[in-house]
Order: sequence, then structure tokens, then C-alpha cells
Amino acid sequence: MRLRIEKAVTDCLGLSHDESGRAVLIRGALPGEVVECTILDGAKGVLKAEAAEVLEPSPLRRVPICPYYGRCGGCSFQIVSERDSASIKESIVRDNLIRIGKLSELPPFEGPAFGDERGYRHRARFHVSLRDRQWGFMARESNEVIHIESCQLLSAGLDGLLRDGRELIEAARRAMFENRARGGSIEVSAFAGDDDISLGNEPVTITVGDVRYLVSASVFFQSNPRVLPELLSFVHDNTQGEVVMDLYSGVGTFSALFEGSGRRVYAVEKDRRCLALSRRNAPSALSFTSDVATWKRKETAVPDTVIVDPPRVGMSRDALSLISSFGAGRIIYVSCDSATAARDISNLGGYRITKARVFDFYPGSGHEESAFVLDRV
Repeated sequence: MRLRIEKAVTDCLGLSHDESGRAVLIRGALPGEVVECTILDGAKGVLKAEAAEVLEPSPLRRVPICPYYGRCGGCSFQIVSERDSASIKESIVRDNLIRIGKLSELPPFEGPAFGDERGYRHRARFHVSLRDRQWGFMARESNEVIHIESCQLLSAGLDGLLRDGRELIEAARRAMFENRARGGSIEVSAFAGDDDISLGNEPVTITVGDVRYLVSASVFFQSNPRVLPELLSFVHDNTQGEVVMDLYSGVGTFSALFEGSGRRVYAVEKDRRCLALSRRNAPSALSFTSDVATWKRKETAVPDTVIVDPPRVGMSRDALSLISSFGAGRIIYVSCDSATAARDISNLGGYRITKARVFDFYPGSGHEESAFVLDRV
């Protein structure tokens, strides 16, 4: 099937329409290109395809830097530079705000944040096959482990693990003996701090700007410390008032920004492992182990700013209702999926977006991160 790509949509897929008007989402295609594509799936009335041949390439297209590109499932969008990747992802966020969020007018956007793709990743999920004594990453659309000798996107410490393999094999064996993994490949999570690497629950220190965090491989923390300072500054500089609620607070990534400021910070996180680290990263915050949707406030002050950083699926109706009931003057919504963020923001009555910015934490992939300042009207 030969198609011209109309625009990029969520996950950096190219959108086109076939002769019957059905939407076709094409992996590996850029806006304006003409591609010969192979259909992969046709469920739910939307065709999913892959660009088999690029007949009219975009001037933005480049040769991927990775020799494993196309086989390894880790990267799906290495076909543009870091700058062009950030620009395309901003266009996707803008489109989602209009199409899903039903905004008639877009807010002002600060320029997208991005950095060098080489050596940026401080967090990775390796896969180990003890039976075959292979380690690396999963193949695209497969459960096969591809042996990767080196990954240009990994930090020096993580790439050293990949090159040698012995520590990964030992970590996989421990997981097997502890009954945390059975059969097939075993996933080994790793996080590289300033000086040490965590391969489990043991925390390591990583310094981001002026803040030192304790993080382990078993919890979530942004993998790109080059771009993270831009997000931290955005959140810190746009937080107003003396009372702050940090919901879905994780390891205290944002709560830690206000240590020593005299502000009253409430941190809410349901993952006990995250909250244990949050109490060390942001000891002055009042921490609560709870799902945001079911959190019952007890003797908490009315917040001036509410910071939310929900998972990719966004927020439930109950969580949105609770946040609306706070009556905060400002909400800062940090999102790893602008489609669900646009949906949630459209359901937060009484607020309008006054500022937005896109953060390309994962160059080479289709994932985008964005943050929005919502002020009460």
C-alpha cells in the first residue's frame, strides 16, 4: 500500500488514510513522506503498518546511529536528529491538545527541551536468557533476546554492564533463585548513579542540578539526567504559594525541590518502595502511602499549587474529582502521554492552560514528556 504521511501522532507514528478513508498508523514514517507500507494489524477499524520502503523521503530523515535499529525493540524513532525529534513531539502535543483536549486556542509553549542522545540513558531494562547465556534487549515485536555488544544510548556504566554481561547474568540468577522469574528471559533492571549502579532495591545517589537523589533500579526515576534539570526548573519556577501537594510523588522528585524553602509539602504515593526513598529525598514533606484517587485528606491545608505526575494511563475520574475539590489556584500537570493529559485537562473544569513545554527525555523513541501550567479562571 502506497501512502503519503499527513502528520505525526502519538508514539511518533505517521498518520495517513487509505482509499476507503480508514486511518492508517505507520511506524517509521515522517510527515510529508510517501511510503510503501506493510499492514501489521487491522483491529478496531484502524490499520497499523510499517514503512517497508520510503519512496519520497523527508529532508529530516537520517540514517539511524544504531547498527541494531529495526531489530532491537528499544528504539523506534532514530530516523531524525535530537532537535527534529523534539520539534515533532511538540507538534504531537499541540495536536492532542486541540483534537483531544478540545482547546480552541493553544497556550504559549516554551521551546522544547532536548539533549545529546549518546550516553544519555541512566536507567535500562536488560533481558537475560540463562539457557542460551545471552543478554541484551528484546527483539522488536518478539520475545527473543538479541545479544547486543554495546548500546550508544546507554551511560558508560550501563554500557559496561552490557559489554561484560557477567553482572547481568548473576542478577538474573538471583532473580531465578528468589522465584522472581521463571522460564524464558529474565528482566534485569539497572540504574546508574553518580558512582555506583543499582541492580535491585539497593539505592544509589544521583545528582541532578543542585539536588541529590537516592534511587534504586526497582523504582521509577527519569533516565535522562541531561534533560531532567529543565523539567525540575519548570516545576519549581511555576510553583506558587506556601502549600504544595505533590501527587503521584514517586521518590520525591519534585518534593525535594522545596527542601529548606519553608513551604508545606504533601507527598502522596501508593508505591511503598518509592515513598521510602521519598522520605529520604524530601524529609520535610508530609508523606502519605495512598492511591491518589482514594486519598482522604486529614487536617491538610488548602493547597496553593497541586503538582500531578500520573502514569501513562492518566488520572481516574475519582482522582480528577478530588483534585478539583482542592480549589488550588494552580495545577502543574506533568505527563508522559499527552493524549491522556489532554483528556484529563479537558475534564478539569475551571482551569485553563497558561504555559506548556515539551521535554524529549527519550530521543530515538516515540515517547514524549510534557508539562502544563493550569491556572484557575
